[in-house]
Amino acid sequence: MGTREGFVRMEQNNENHHHVRRRKKGGLITMPFIFANEATEKLAVVGFITNMISYLTTQLHMPLTKAANTVTNYHGTSSLTPLLGAFIADSYAGKFWTISVASIIYLIVKTFF
Repeated sequence: MGTREGFVRMEQNNENHHHVRRRKKGGLITMPFIFANEATEKLAVVGFITNMISYLTTQLHMPLTKAANTVTNYHGTSSLTPLLGAFIADSYAGKFWTISVASIIYLIVKTFF
């Protein structure tokens, strides 16, 4: 029994000699979804930055240079915090404890601020 493209054959134990066909994960099939996710994320970020600059300059009467600097600092910080979390998870705490502690901190901040 040959294998079709995108499928692999795995043998079970020697008692029943059955073949289980499982679909391979990843590859060219999932690439369009990854590209679409990245494209929509970039559109959301550009929309957020545009709206935040507009809000800071019109509602809070912040100078344009200070508003742009504030948004750049926010965007840079929010882009680097996942790297910090990944470093902590991989080096010290593990995935479960890192996500648990980060979720608790998130809930405390959302509750009181």
